[in-house]
This record gives sequence, C-alpha cells and structure tokens, in this order.
Amino acid sequence: MKNKFNSFFRKDIDILEEYKVLSSKNMVKLDAMENPFDFELNFELSDLSVSDKVNLNRYPDAICQNIRLKLLKKYGISNKYDVIIGNGSDELIQLICLTFLKSENVIISPTPSFSMYQKISQVLGLRFEAVPLLKDFSLDINLMLEKIEELNPAVIFLAFPNNPTGNLWSKHDINLIINKTNGVVVIDEAYGAFSGETFTKDIENYNNLIIMKTFSKIGLAGIRLGYLFGDKYLIKQINKMKLPFNINSISQKISEISIENSVFLDKQCEEIVELRSSMIDQMTKFDKVKVFDSKTNFILFKIIKGSADEVYNNLLESNILIKNMSNILGLKNCLRVTVGTKKENDLFIKSLRNSII
Repeated sequence: MKNKFNSFFRKDIDILEEYKVLSSKNMVKLDAMENPFDFELNFELSDLSVSDKVNLNRYPDAICQNIRLKLLKKYGISNKYDVIIGNGSDELIQLICLTFLKSENVIISPTPSFSMYQKISQVLGLRFEAVPLLKDFSLDINLMLEKIEELNPAVIFLAFPNNPTGNLWSKHDINLIINKTNGVVVIDEAYGAFSGETFTKDIENYNNLIIMKTFSKIGLAGIRLGYLFGDKYLIKQINKMKLPFNINSISQKISEISIENSVFLDKQCEEIVELRSSMIDQMTKFDKVKVFDSKTNFILFKIIKGSADEVYNNLLESNILIKNMSNILGLKNCLRVTVGTKKENDLFIKSLRNSII
C-alpha cells in the first residue's frame, strides 16, 4: 500500500542508497581502517560530572575553544588561519559542500577515492564529476587540469594519502591543481599519520587551501571528531553552516587528553606502520595476489587468479571481516584490509592463504 507521505519525498530518493555497515560481532574486524590498539582511557561516567572535568548538565563548548587552540599550536599554524571541529570528517565534508551549495557549482575529485565526497555532493544536489586515476592510481594531472579549465569547480577534494588505493599523490601535481583552480582545494589527510607527509606547512602559501584531519584513524574512531584548517575568512563562511553544539562534551574532553598525550598515539601509529610493512611482505609471497604499496593503515590488494567475491566470502566464513572493493570502478577484483594487531594480522594471513588455494 502506498503511504500518503510518499509524494513529499525528494525526487531522487529511489536512486539514493543507504550507507550500510556489516555487523562485526565475533569477527576479526579489519574493514574500517581503525587503530586496533586501545587508547587505554578508563573512566567512570560519574567522574565526568566533576566541575573541573565535564559538566554533563550543560551544553558543550559551541566553538571547541580548547581543542582549536591546542590544534593550532600542535601544527604550528599562524593566527591568520583558523580551525573548525566537526563530528568526524563526514560532517566537515558536508559543511564545505553546504557552503558552496549553488545549482551551477561543480565538485570534482579523482576516482576511485573516498566515497563520501560523491555521496554528500549527491545528497545535497550538487553536480559531482569524478576524474579517473591512472592505472597505477597516480593522478592524471593533465586530465585534472583540463577538467578544472572546463568545469571551473567550486571544490576539489583530494585524499592525501588516497582511500581506498593507499598511495600518495605527487605534491608537485597537487600544487599545480591548487594554483590552477578558482575554487577551494580540500586536502583530506585522514591517513596522514601513517604517511610521513602533510600539507600543513603549505597552508601559509594559499588562501584557497583547506586541510582536513581526523582523530578516527589514530585511535579515537569512537568519539567521531574531525577538524579542518583554512584561511580565517573561509573558515568563517563554513562556520555559518555548522549546527550549534555539534561536538559533545565527552568527545571534546577525550580529544583534549589525546592531544596532550599525542606521543602515546604517535608510537601506536609507528607500530602500525611496522605491522603494515610485515603484512605486505607476507602478502606479496602469494602468487594469486597483487599487493599495492600503502602509505596508510590499510592495504589494497587484487585477486589475480580467482574471484575477489569468493575470497571475501571465504574470509567471512573464517570470521575475518575486510572490505570488498570489487564493485568500484577501477578496482575490479580488489579487496582492502586494515592493519590490525599482530595476532589479527596473522589470522588474516593464514585465512587468506587458505582462501586463495
């Protein structure tokens, strides 16, 4: 029976898809690029109502002042620039798109890349144009520059390193893009902690550059907190799109503690990089698998003899949950695995070996 309210839905509701997340209960969870190590922050909920910690009866700090000041200091960014705190990177991407929400505006990004650039653009009714990467997943810089000339994009999203391919694009090429465009360029450094590269020192050279980072990949996915740096004028405009009190008090407090204890998280990231190297070494020994180099906390690999779907399902039967990327354009027969603990990685390697025989 047709519901009375169906006629009020937006016209494209039937072609939009939900973002689905598989249950990871009783699974070795290697699908979501999380840090496998706990931050080891233990507290009782009652402790958080103490006046010098967090007052849960009051609204949180609307501008996250303490976090903002700590982040600007941490990255050595001058007071010509500012920072916005978001409920994960997803909210920040949405705020940027809302700021440039005009019917004639175009958003562009290389593909394959982070799916939320296209998803959020589509939901908001913005035109999104994907620019294919080269076969080795590097930027097709000539095509990118041609598209900038042709489309005059309002926003360009560049993941650095890229998700899901795991590689770093040429900084020289990215600088060409920043200089060529009339719009803003968003450098998404969600996985920057594992790459050794960043554009934070380059922000002083541009007024159209936004650098986006997150706490999610370094060990705090549960607090859903991301942040972006940019020119003060640009940040002011984006801030107008933000709903009040978007970051709860507990997330704010935990993020402050994490910044103060960043050495601890840095060491975890260093350990993940070492584990990543070990995983790649082991995976490259399988002749039915092509492993792509990674500068992130995950590894993209291709099944060259057999079916990625079959391998994925075999791993699921062994209670190993990774990400099946084979339905994405340019990633046929590809799978993506997050770097876990040594024990988790060993279980994955053993199960992968059995799955590709």
